[in-house]
Amino acid sequence: MALTSVPANRLASRIAANRRWVILAMLLSLHAALFSEPGSEFERAWLLVHFGLFLLWQPFIAAERELEIFSAAMLVGITAVTLYFLAGWMIVAWLLILIGILGGRVFTVRGASKQSRFYLIAFAYVLAVMLLRAVPALMLPGQDIPDPLASFSAVGLPAALLLLVFLPFAPQEGDSTQLFDFFYAVLVFQLGVVMVLGSLALMRYTHDAYFSAVALTAIGFGCALFVLAVLWNPLRGFGGLRTYFSRYLLSVGMPFELWMRRIAELAESEPDRARFLEQSLHEVASFAWIRGAEWRSPDGDGILGEKGGYSTQFSHHDLEIVFYTDMSLSPALFLHMRLLAQVVGEFYEGKRRESALRRNAYLQAVHETGARLTHDVKNLLQSLYALTSMAQKLPAEGTGGLLQRQLPQLTQRLRSTLDMLRTPEVPTRELTVPSSVWWRDLERRLADAHVKLEAKLAADPEVPAALFDSFIDNAIDNASDKAVREPGIEIAVRFACDGETVELAVADTGSPIDDSAASRLFREPIERGSGLGIGLYQAARQAQQAGYRLELARNVSGDVRFTLARSLAKSSAGED
Repeated sequence: MALTSVPANRLASRIAANRRWVILAMLLSLHAALFSEPGSEFERAWLLVHFGLFLLWQPFIAAERELEIFSAAMLVGITAVTLYFLAGWMIVAWLLILIGILGGRVFTVRGASKQSRFYLIAFAYVLAVMLLRAVPALMLPGQDIPDPLASFSAVGLPAALLLLVFLPFAPQEGDSTQLFDFFYAVLVFQLGVVMVLGSLALMRYTHDAYFSAVALTAIGFGCALFVLAVLWNPLRGFGGLRTYFSRYLLSVGMPFELWMRRIAELAESEPDRARFLEQSLHEVASFAWIRGAEWRSPDGDGILGEKGGYSTQFSHHDLEIVFYTDMSLSPALFLHMRLLAQVVGEFYEGKRRESALRRNAYLQAVHETGARLTHDVKNLLQSLYALTSMAQKLPAEGTGGLLQRQLPQLTQRLRSTLDMLRTPEVPTRELTVPSSVWWRDLERRLADAHVKLEAKLAADPEVPAALFDSFIDNAIDNASDKAVREPGIEIAVRFACDGETVELAVADTGSPIDDSAASRLFREPIERGSGLGIGLYQAARQAQQAGYRLELARNVSGDVRFTLARSLAKSSAGED
């Protein structure tokens, strides 16, 4: 078996590579059979050769596949019956089938005009030889064929086949897998039948003149196609027959537009995705031919109506829907039902994603609130740690003054943090204090720190103490970490208020922040070993809520400056 399959595959590959010559030989053998004496042995011999070459070319079964016993017996039986009886109508019917197959190939390769010409010439030859030779000679034995037409059909048509030698033949079409459009093949077959039967019918009005009837049929057929083409896609006015045809395909057997409108309204009015799925399938189950429906989704399973009849299953994302119908779905109805299932699936998946987004937004809010509170608690613990460390180093008489300066500020910050922990979901108004009061508290807090303090207070507006404290703690903490890595740098805090703007700045004389971190600063948490990023990110969000602007004003070597600023003129205008 293995030894015989290798030569068979090699022969099949050679045939596939030389399919051009197979088609040419198939048509020439058909020509020889049609112009032999009807019913003679030569006609049977040439038809046998033609059928064999057709089996090598046919686009239905690959040439390298082995035929089953039943298929081979059926082919042999049909060929034997045809060759034995050899009736004229059998040959004409075979030519009509061959016209349909070639027509299906022509429309399949229509995207490449040069390649489609090959099959177009073969199609034109078979159509011409059928009308000029097969029908009058085999179905109308007493019909006289004019000498010019007889000479043209006998010599001119096979000469036209020589063009197949020079026309391009697509290499990819020489594969064993050939494309074939069944719809166009049936359409072309029906057109050929209309041409033959129309010609025979018109012979009644042309006094049995066959070729006159063929001419009238071709003219009438061309006029009908022209009118149909104009009505199918008119230049102006109504949309044409294609619009009504498309509308029919989209609404065959069902009120599709009304159903879509109800599903869209249901998607807007029903927030729960499980109830939406059940109600939308209730709408689908209202169709007359549907007995029931069953679905399986991440939210649970369900069933409507009753099981039975024909079942059709559709899957979309994580949703599976099974429709039970009284009849087997036609291709058009199957496409409609698949579209209905996809519409329901898309709406259902959209509601699932909407729920996931709401859940993620809630979790993000909880995370950001927790991160902010964690950072505030960390700052408080750092301040307490610094306070206790300094108290251990001072003499007993100096500890009281230190605690008197620092504890009120720590108590106020701790109270604000506890308030946020008690009611995190209620947005409370920022506690504001006069700028001069806040600056004096800052001077007391940083009295023993190595930080240079500068203030220019021409006015004394109210400032949010929690925002300013958070910014100062984070900025000074980051600058202090940099001072550990880069000894000798100076840290300065400058506070200015001239009646129009409020600006608080923290600067150091160290190295600049790298560009990659600076571009993402204040926009997202930055994972860095020094801790830079998460605190300033939370402070930036807090500043935005309070109407302030936090930015990296300078980022050069020797001058790295963060500023927290707000225009008082704009804020007062907004309040008015």
